[in-house]
Amino acid sequence: MKVRSIKSLAPAIICCSLTVFSSCSDETKIEPQETQQLTSSNLKSVTNLTIETGMNLSQINAVLAAATAGQTVYVQPGTYSIAGKLQLKPGITLAKTGGTPVFDATSHSDELLEMYYTNNISNCRIKGLTFHNIRFKIADAQSVTFYKCVFDHGKRKPGTDKKYLKDAYIHFLRVENGKVNNCTFSRRQNQSGRGIYCTGSMNCRIINNTFGDGGPTGYFTTAINGNSSNTHIANNSIHRIESWVNSAETDHGIYFHSFDGLTITGNDISGWPANSSGGSVKARNAKNLTINNNTFTTSGILLYTYDHATHPYLENVIVEDNTIDVANPADDLYHGIGYWRNTTNGSEYSIRIANNQLPNGSIRISFGSLNVADFNADGGGVFNNDISTMNLKSGIHHSGNY
Repeated sequence: MKVRSIKSLAPAIICCSLTVFSSCSDETKIEPQETQQLTSSNLKSVTNLTIETGMNLSQINAVLAAATAGQTVYVQPGTYSIAGKLQLKPGITLAKTGGTPVFDATSHSDELLEMYYTNNISNCRIKGLTFHNIRFKIADAQSVTFYKCVFDHGKRKPGTDKKYLKDAYIHFLRVENGKVNNCTFSRRQNQSGRGIYCTGSMNCRIINNTFGDGGPTGYFTTAINGNSSNTHIANNSIHRIESWVNSAETDHGIYFHSFDGLTITGNDISGWPANSSGGSVKARNAKNLTINNNTFTTSGILLYTYDHATHPYLENVIVEDNTIDVANPADDLYHGIGYWRNTTNGSEYSIRIANNQLPNGSIRISFGSLNVADFNADGGGVFNNDISTMNLKSGIHHSGNY
């Protein structure tokens, strides 16, 4: 009788022991297989800080949420189709494990999918990843780095032209120490736009990047655009498709204004037309500008001063040791190095153009409102340039040009 009593109680004992975790109802209990799947897949990935091939956006963000500053979240190869924001955190690194991890937002409507961050991306590093139709807008952050990333298949919002400023893959807004290094940017036919846009930022470094190939990936409005200060743009390869004629969507290779401190050095730029929409570089209404040791093909350098309330000048400019190769000489602003102003407010000061090679190009600095004495100050003038034609306002210092 005692043995029979214990046996009869066994099912009840088992059921009661399970009630610690769930009820005995078949409708609510967790199957052992399902429990094993949760621990061996999602939880394991979060613990290992690895974004695994095939994860959806929610799973990806769960991994990112588990990371803390100083840790690296690794991304396995594969295409991750996403329609929302990667929830990055301050101080983490997002890096590939190998192969090609692609975050793909090409299914997103008819423009770039914007991921907007503030200081929640400070001190982040993003390394070796590919982004399709994704735009990073980063505001009020510090020390954000993109390294060996690829940006491609960006869509242009229908009905927009070069005045639409939300078409850049990376937008640094009031960012300090932003860096883009060894990345590749592509814009494709009927989907033009910018590569990088820096506004109100400080100490940005844009170095060793590739913008377009002069062919199918070269439909750029502007490669690098902005009004940030103490910016260093160096050793970039920037090649727009030369055969593309579209002034409504063309706005200079590098275009900066309203800054204090900009160095453009060692870049190779081609494909922008030699007209008011083109130019390999356009810089205006600013001070402390150096453009040196660059190679420009198809168009040259435009230096402008517009009527501007807070920056009514172009001061402390050095344009030196550049090679500019245009197809045919012309005595205008666009086929070499030109300076133009449309205001009598403020004044230029110390603009030096020296040792540039422009065998088919021109140097034109001849506008009436220009202040010659201020132009010549502190070593300003036009010296030792190899040029086809030169048109200078009387009194500008010049010598050694041939």
